[in-house]
Amino acid sequence: MDTHMAQHDDLHLMGLQELDSHLSIFESSNMEMESSAGTPESTSNYGDTINVSDQLNSIIVKSTDEVYLPSAQYGSRARPTDPKLNALQAEHSIKSTSDGSLHLRPESARDSMVSSMNTDIDDGSSALSSISSKATSPTGFDAHSKETHKSASQFAKRREKFDIRPKVSIPTDLTPSEYARQCIAAAESSRLNPYSLHIEEHAMLRKHISHQQVTTYLNIRNGILRLWTRNPLIGVMRDEAVGCAKDVRWFDAASVCYEWLVRRGYINYGCLEHIEAKRVNKKPRAPKRTRRTIAVLGAGMSGLGCARQLEGLFSQFEERFIAMGEDPPRVIVLEGRDRIGGRVYSKAMKSKPKYPTLSYGSRHTAEMGGMIITGFDRGNPLNIIVRGQLALPYHALKPDTTIYDAIGRPVDINRDQFAEKLFNYILDRVSEYKFKLPTHPVIDGDKDLLDAGRDNSSEGSKTISEVEDSSNSSTSSSKNTSRAPSEQMVPVSSDRLTGRAHLEPGIPAVHTAAFKAQEIGWQLRDGVGIEQDLDLENVVNSKYATLGLVFDEAIRQYTRIIEFAPLDLQLINWHVANLEYSNAVTCNKLSLGGWDLDTGNEWEGKHTMVTGGYQQVPRGLLNCPEPLTVRKGRKVRRVSYKPDTNDSPSLIECEDGEEIEADYIVSSIPLGVLKQQNIQFEPALPDWKMGPIQRIGYGVLNKVVLVYEEAFWDESRDIFGTLRNPANRFSLEQSEYFTQRGRFFQWFNVTNTTGLPTLLALMAGDAAFSTESTPNDFLIAEATKVLRCVFGASVPLPVEAIVTRWGHDQFSYGSYSYTGPNFRPDDYDVMAKPIGNLFFAGEHTCGTHPATVHGAYISGLRAASEVLESMIGPIDIPEPLVLPNSSSMKRKSDSIRSPKDPKQARLEKYEAEVWDAIYVKLGDRPWKPANNYANPYRMYSKDKWEEAKKKCETGRRPGKGKPIPNEVKKMVTKMWKEASDEEKQPYNDRAEVQKKAYADALADYNLKAGQWDKDALAYREIYELEHPSIPTPEEFASPSRDRRAKRGVNGYAEDSDDEVDV
Repeated sequence: MDTHMAQHDDLHLMGLQELDSHLSIFESSNMEMESSAGTPESTSNYGDTINVSDQLNSIIVKSTDEVYLPSAQYGSRARPTDPKLNALQAEHSIKSTSDGSLHLRPESARDSMVSSMNTDIDDGSSALSSISSKATSPTGFDAHSKETHKSASQFAKRREKFDIRPKVSIPTDLTPSEYARQCIAAAESSRLNPYSLHIEEHAMLRKHISHQQVTTYLNIRNGILRLWTRNPLIGVMRDEAVGCAKDVRWFDAASVCYEWLVRRGYINYGCLEHIEAKRVNKKPRAPKRTRRTIAVLGAGMSGLGCARQLEGLFSQFEERFIAMGEDPPRVIVLEGRDRIGGRVYSKAMKSKPKYPTLSYGSRHTAEMGGMIITGFDRGNPLNIIVRGQLALPYHALKPDTTIYDAIGRPVDINRDQFAEKLFNYILDRVSEYKFKLPTHPVIDGDKDLLDAGRDNSSEGSKTISEVEDSSNSSTSSSKNTSRAPSEQMVPVSSDRLTGRAHLEPGIPAVHTAAFKAQEIGWQLRDGVGIEQDLDLENVVNSKYATLGLVFDEAIRQYTRIIEFAPLDLQLINWHVANLEYSNAVTCNKLSLGGWDLDTGNEWEGKHTMVTGGYQQVPRGLLNCPEPLTVRKGRKVRRVSYKPDTNDSPSLIECEDGEEIEADYIVSSIPLGVLKQQNIQFEPALPDWKMGPIQRIGYGVLNKVVLVYEEAFWDESRDIFGTLRNPANRFSLEQSEYFTQRGRFFQWFNVTNTTGLPTLLALMAGDAAFSTESTPNDFLIAEATKVLRCVFGASVPLPVEAIVTRWGHDQFSYGSYSYTGPNFRPDDYDVMAKPIGNLFFAGEHTCGTHPATVHGAYISGLRAASEVLESMIGPIDIPEPLVLPNSSSMKRKSDSIRSPKDPKQARLEKYEAEVWDAIYVKLGDRPWKPANNYANPYRMYSKDKWEEAKKKCETGRRPGKGKPIPNEVKKMVTKMWKEASDEEKQPYNDRAEVQKKAYADALADYNLKAGQWDKDALAYREIYELEHPSIPTPEEFASPSRDRRAKRGVNGYAEDSDDEVDV
């Protein structure tokens, strides 16, 4: 058969956690197929005053085998495969089921731009013929109980029926382990733990499934996420999601999981087209139906994200609204500015390049607000939007930083590292006083089974809630209930691009201050022993204790332990300025207990900037797939909402007198505006809402953007830093560094993203606030002076300069939120809670990712979910969620309405007979030898573990207990790095011996396996000649054998007659 490989060399779509994989192979089918492109396009103008270069790039993915499914809500593609694929290489591991027959069921694979083709065909098992372990219902659902039978039969009548077969969404050309790897990667790319239930999943399912069934549920959930991440231009349909279940008894659970993922914005979000479902024999439409209105206040990332998500949800749940006698609601967005994007603002420059370097149509812009995407991996939803949907070009920032002292000399890298490590140790000490946040129950699946792509075959006796509520739950299910780790997340390094501390698991500040300083490399003062430590209790217990106050006290005490020079304090304060940059405020206004409340939620991967302007992302949300209704220039003056009932519409009054009625209101108004109380709420916001508004801070970060005719700096570097002298440059008093440390302290070379020779300087901490009242000429002169100190007197004045002053912006009054001195641990969550029909979005409502663009977007997804639930109610969960075993066959017959194709049944049985004969003749296929992954470091770690443990016990503070494994591991790593080549040589030799032994075993395996495959092929031909499979009369009378060719089928069901080359 013809095989077509779709290859893309660039397009920036690579990277959806599977970016190292090849593109899918699109195989042509012998079925009749209609081509259907699911590409979102917009034919309207943006509405902003921009030129043609503002147009977003669109990607059209074409395939000769796309199939339009009439009953689907989304465009979908089906790829047929052959159940005989990879038979010789993989099916030897599972011969037959208990009844002696081998079931080969056609399964499906979702076409994708990032589909992995790195399948190990010698993995010892095959997705084609593997018989997955079927999880059973908890034994509490007694199959022989009269009540259970009655309940099951009653519910079976009103359960949703799915015209789908199990496993149709599981690709047949992947081994179970490879499929599992892709599913786990998809979950990690979707803000979900692949091995544990989300807190909302736990609350939703705790009364319906057992601990043993969690593994099966997670396999389904991760499989649904895989469908989404591998092609986010196409939404996942419910039947596709149900097809991730391996047993019909789990269809309802898969449907519930799918709806939760859709509602909460884990799948089917962003800039994708929602195709209206075609309803067969639909009733005549009523002449008039009620139609409710949702008004979103603010067209920033949270407001646009919420509006776009609402449009998508209303499209997907259209039938629910029609059943309620309504049309899907309308969404309008009210924006006070004359542009969209809010604090994501890419201001067009007046300057134009002599020799354009950006792609055609790109704008030359300066980033006034948000500018860095802080890693695409491990769940950032902007990964889907920027790379998977809008295909925007971007530049990966290199974190390499050179810091120049006050007279322009590069600072010695070792000295800089000493300062950074001491800075992080002080933050480590301060971490002892963080808020002790409550832990939520963590319900884990079986990691080994999840990694292998297998369900749990064991039977649960009680539901999760029964186990948790029982008195002996702590002993009977300690493996599955909440973990109470002894370690915390402690700072180990600083992110120079974002200013945020990088944290790792550990115990805060286990060593004394003197020991740690000496370990770093500092020289202790004469007479100071390693037992000397910091005493921060008095300042911590003071009434006005903040992070900055405690940090400054630690520095003052360290001056009695270490012989500081002014340069050392300048370096330490440079890192303090970087921390102030990430929080948009001076450290003396940061909460001591909550300054790093969002730790552990950082994304992974390189930080990037969008080429041509970050504002392309909100513009994409505005226009793709079709324009949202946005009314600009609508400055809101009064919001009248309904705190208790939604019987009558609410009213929004603008300053120009216009009034807008709305049934629901989503406020994405920035916290700075809420603090000003310029918008009148009727009734007034309650005290429990005003409390967080007052306690959460709202800071300022400003920028100075300088454009030049040509670059005079190192264009291979993306950032560099500069140190600033205090008023007394010889001062060793920490307080004197406060005002100067954040002035032009960090510079970004943004030439690659603007297309012009451009530098962008940050003004952080106290400097950010002083920028608000400093004239442009003064700032440009100061910036030029700093640059001339570094690059020489020949540095020219800029040809264009732009200065931000976010504190004076009437639509934000600041940059982003921070945890103020009186902050409470639940303030962000309380800020997000709705009041009647008034909902809240914005980065200041996202406790996991505050002060970020992606946090603002995530808050919009959350608000949209809350609005939908208030309109159509919560997710309906059938009882029982997983049917008892006794109902399995009945449910299967209800689910698969047409009888099994006799031809397919005969071929499956014959295939099993052929393999049984091959195994009898040749025996089992040789097994691939296990790779022990010979690693010299692992061998060294095993030998030196106890020695490293003893080193960790030296200089330990009282009450810190014994070293935890992570501490010992770090010490072993340090010892390995410091070991000489002579010390490492024996371990390298041992590793080479093991590698050679494995290579020899693998070569022998390949030889024997190859010969076995040849013998199997030869014997198969003989067997098929001697024992042919003869069609039965029933095959010619069967009306269902060609049903797939005659009508659309939901999901990716595949034709068993197609052939695929291996």
